[in-house]
Amino acid sequence: MAGRTMTAMAPGQILDNDGADIFRGELLSAHSVRCDNLWLAQATVYSDGAAEIEILCSLNQANGRWDAEVYYYSFERAVGALREYEETGNIPEGE
Repeated sequence: MAGRTMTAMAPGQILDNDGADIFRGELLSAHSVRCDNLWLAQATVYSDGAAEIEILCSLNQANGRWDAEVYYYSFERAVGALREYEETGNIPEGE
């Protein structure tokens, strides 16, 4: 993720439509988006408009590594997975 601008989001911010719009816009601008130690996301957007969204979940403070890495191919599914993760604590499985 070197060279990317990091945009911070607060826990719960992704749960509303404004937060989802910020998430989507920042990823489309080639920024990484991080929510504390809960999750980190970045996207690769291809010339045909397709996107691959990488989400890292649950930063393990002891070793500095994220416990899970999942991928999505739609912003709506990525937002839905992050909303569920923040609401339930269940780490998403990806697509």
